[in-house]
Amino acid sequence: MATDTTDHPAIRRNESWLYDTRFGAILRRAILAVTGVLLGIFLLFPLYWMVATALKTTAEIQQIPPTVFPVDPSLEGFVSVIESSLQTSGLDSFVEGLLGIDISSAIDINIIGNIYNSLFVAVGAGLIAVLFGSVAAYVLSRREFWGKNGIMSLLLASLMFPGTAIMVPEWELFAALNLFNSRLGLIMLYGAMTAPFVVWLMKGFFDDFPTSIIDAAKVDQCTPYETFRYILVPMARNSLIASFIFAFLLAWNELVFALTLLDQSQFTVPPGLLTFVQGFNTQWNVVAAASILISIPVLIGLAYIQRYFVQGLTGGAVKG
Repeated sequence: MATDTTDHPAIRRNESWLYDTRFGAILRRAILAVTGVLLGIFLLFPLYWMVATALKTTAEIQQIPPTVFPVDPSLEGFVSVIESSLQTSGLDSFVEGLLGIDISSAIDINIIGNIYNSLFVAVGAGLIAVLFGSVAAYVLSRREFWGKNGIMSLLLASLMFPGTAIMVPEWELFAALNLFNSRLGLIMLYGAMTAPFVVWLMKGFFDDFPTSIIDAAKVDQCTPYETFRYILVPMARNSLIASFIFAFLLAWNELVFALTLLDQSQFTVPPGLLTFVQGFNTQWNVVAAASILISIPVLIGLAYIQRYFVQGLTGGAVKG
């Protein structure tokens, strides 16, 4: 039986040429395409400029007006960074004997050491945040006690509190505990800074976890620890990985605390890159080359586990 839909509000009539003509459809697609290209250029141009700067010579970088494309591409910046890292880390003699090349750099910065320090601190901070944050989230999700809402509100407020506001008391605390210039102290600090985010993310997962699975574990006489360790943790893998990546990236990119609480021998990547900037004598091709080389280990790791990160952030609920 046919139904008259001419007066139905959801049925469009020829109200606008932009939506109801072929030319309008082509124009809309063109506008979307141009907008996407412009946004892509806006977002990717800084990355391109970093790569282009790394491939320029020092003389070309100082040209006015600057060149958009490297006129005479050079690996001068990369060579300087690698030679400096090998020289300051004591590997120059080994490489010279192995490859028969002469390594000599006027730059005294150990990028290899910076990467090692950052990996050590970032992995440690991520593990601490995931360990304590997931346990706290499980308790807050599955236990009722006085003050629980206040604790959750306090954790949320801590995420909005600027870290630089506590710089002075943090410095005094580290000095009192003899943790100044210590990677362990930085691990503890970064872990505490990211744990509230882990609590909120994991609590959403545990809130939506099927109660029937937990009841079945109780029937099998599993203790709360066994239920958490052998049932919940394997099923929360994606959310745990997402939490770890978040904590890892925060620790990897954080500059202010690392610059304040460490000296140059213990510098992580961000303050290590800052040492390349030397007033009016900064070699920007070296800075750009170091930034690219430092980003490679993280990009390789994130390319492998990024699918877990997306699933962990968007799939906080378990359907069952």
